[in-house]
Amino acid sequence: MRRKKNSIPWGALLIIAFLLWSLVRAAAAEPSSTGLTNIFAPETTPARSIFDLSMFVLAICGTIFVVVGTLLVYSVTKFRATSTNAAREPAQVYGSTQIELAWTIIPILIVVVLFLATARVIHAIQDAPKPTTAIEVTAVGHQFWWEFRYPGLGIVTANELHIPVSDPARPTPTFLKLLSADTDHSFWIPQLGGKTDLIPNQRGVLDQDAVGGFQDRKGDRLQT
Repeated sequence: MRRKKNSIPWGALLIIAFLLWSLVRAAAAEPSSTGLTNIFAPETTPARSIFDLSMFVLAICGTIFVVVGTLLVYSVTKFRATSTNAAREPAQVYGSTQIELAWTIIPILIVVVLFLATARVIHAIQDAPKPTTAIEVTAVGHQFWWEFRYPGLGIVTANELHIPVSDPARPTPTFLKLLSADTDHSFWIPQLGGKTDLIPNQRGVLDQDAVGGFQDRKGDRLQT
């Protein structure tokens, strides 16, 4: 069987490179202090931990993409059919024990590292200790609106979550308890933390007093 002459899909490679560059540029952009849905502008301790973990995972995935893409371009360029070898059978190369061990062990190590990093962040968020100065807020999802209760202050608000601006000298973390009254909800303020799904008669994941650790506008992170 003769090999067909192949050409490098330069257009596809350029598109992929542009998308990767756009993603890195967006991740490195200066965060906005006004966009409440900006996942690249964390304002709390949990959000900062999630952001750092996301950047770590992105760096690993980007490295894998670059390595695999480089090997792919090298293989397509070096072993493509030419006019001098189109009539010849390609060289038959059999498996290498070293290479097979490498592409088995390296992915396992990558998965273990990602698992440990993710478990560490989850434990830090879900099991964060609650200081005595913390403000407790109960968020209750209703069918068409949200109810926010402040048990320690005797205040209830609708569709508005009011939280204190932390002072690094006197930090005031906020702990959220998430509940649903009558329907399934998803509670997610990207600048404050990860998304949590709520089911009626079931307490949300953040019920274990996931610390708020809110920052001030100067970016001084609250120590919890």
